[in-house]
Amino acid sequence: MDQAESLRKRMEERLFEPPAVYRKKAKTLAVISGKGGVGKSNLSLNTALALSEKGKNVLLIDLDVGMGNIDILIGRQSLYTMMDVLNQKMPFDRAVSTGPKGVRYIAGGTGLNTLFELSREKWSFFLQELSAVMGDFDHVLFDMGAGLSKDQLPFVLAADEILVVTTPEPTSIMDAYSAIKHLALTRQKLQMKVVVNRCTSQKDGISAFLRLSKTVNAFLQENLAYAGPIPEDSIVSKAVVEQVPFLMKNPRSKPSRAVYLLADSLLEDDNQDPGETRSFIDKLSSFLRRGNAT
Repeated sequence: MDQAESLRKRMEERLFEPPAVYRKKAKTLAVISGKGGVGKSNLSLNTALALSEKGKNVLLIDLDVGMGNIDILIGRQSLYTMMDVLNQKMPFDRAVSTGPKGVRYIAGGTGLNTLFELSREKWSFFLQELSAVMGDFDHVLFDMGAGLSKDQLPFVLAADEILVVTTPEPTSIMDAYSAIKHLALTRQKLQMKVVVNRCTSQKDGISAFLRLSKTVNAFLQENLAYAGPIPEDSIVSKAVVEQVPFLMKNPRSKPSRAVYLLADSLLEDDNQDPGETRSFIDKLSSFLRRGNAT
């Protein structure tokens, strides 16, 4: 019986082995926030557009499954979503849509509250498909759901870099701290950057970052990098109403210029030695294997 049980576990673990079709190490970025309403999805979308303008092949995956709004922000109705990939085992090449400036994306869809209500077979299919698609891109951005549930944790921990979105509001800063604390408790070595959205001035953004950074350093012994501020501007809300990315509505606006600078910062990181030799798929496979162990 012990031998049979051991064999069963080994067979199940094979479902989460890194797929052989993975061809290159695409740069992965998980965009998170401590709470909703800080502009995380809007920033994810416009950052993806800025990277695409700079000649990068970009894939944006809306992992706010059940509450996704990337397709709403660009005013398009996606034929298929992550719901179809996860529930219907739809190949990624059918689920991926083409957005503005050639950015490829998979919408989040609605109706599934938790990713981990999936069978091992479906997870195996998901990893194979994600691996094959990632091999075609330079940058893959994951727009995570608000907060940081254990369902999303493997994707965040497996990413090459984490972008934490907050605002200068004290409640937003504390919510961001809570999310970072949750990540720090895993004891993983993480690369975390903070972008402060809806700033009234450069000083406003720096002040908010320093408050967060000092608290994180004092209580969690973690260091954060500052990715910069995104200025408060009426162009952003107007673009949302019109369902047009603000980078396209007014490329010269202050928020657009700030997003271009953010994209430059991310591209500078491409030339640095990451130190981590495992790919995103390798790490995600490992996390999912442990998370689904019985």
